[in-house]
Amino acid sequence: MPDIIKFPTGTQRSGDAESERYDLITPIGLRRLAETYAEGAARHGERNWELGMPASALINHAMRHINLWMAGDDNEDHLAHAAWNLFAAMHFEETNAELIDIPTRQHVGT
Repeated sequence: MPDIIKFPTGTQRSGDAESERYDLITPIGLRRLAETYAEGAARHGERNWELGMPASALINHAMRHINLWMAGDDNEDHLAHAAWNLFAAMHFEETNAELIDIPTRQHVGT
């Protein structure tokens, strides 16, 4: 049974959500990530990304954006684009293991 959390107001609730702390996610990063999703939806269609793409392409693009950011390129939000690619890779790691085409990672989930 989950722990019970008691609040100063006297109300109580289960503490089973403490392993996931959505309240700690930066709203700035989340906004920039959402803007990147909007760019992709406008350019490629809503939810196009959910059709799937290989992890190698996602990681390659993430690393490209990180390198461009490190080189001082400000032509687009490279950190948000890198995060988008990493979020997509995490999504497919849990939902479409066949898309994880990086040899050292193909054992994940098996």
